Amino acid sequence: MYALLEIRGKQYKVKEGSAILVPGWDEVKPEEINVLMVKDGTTLIGTPTVKDAKVDYETVRQFKGRKINVWRFKSKVNYHRKKSHRIHYTVLKINSIKTPVTTEG
Repeated sequence: MYALLEIRGKQYKVKEGSAILVPGWDEVKPEEINVLMVKDGTTLIGTPTVKDAKVDYETVRQFKGRKINVWRFKSKVNYHRKKSHRIHYTVLKINSIKTPVTTEG
């Protein structure tokens, strides 16, 4: 069984027991997770989401990604600028996927 989820504007294909990397530092709320499709022998495709489908998850950890350096340069005018940033990530572990047809994932 697997599902296609939309979290904060990005789509993820998940199975039970898998872990996904979601950008953002704050906790992911259950309202932010949209189940777009569920495949379990039969395929349930939502319009736009599968009604009454839920995903049980837990937050494993939060961390910063590697540093990304951004250079700006203009030739012949001695213009150099360096900026950098680190993206915050949250790791979610998918415990179970519950659909309207099956109550247990």
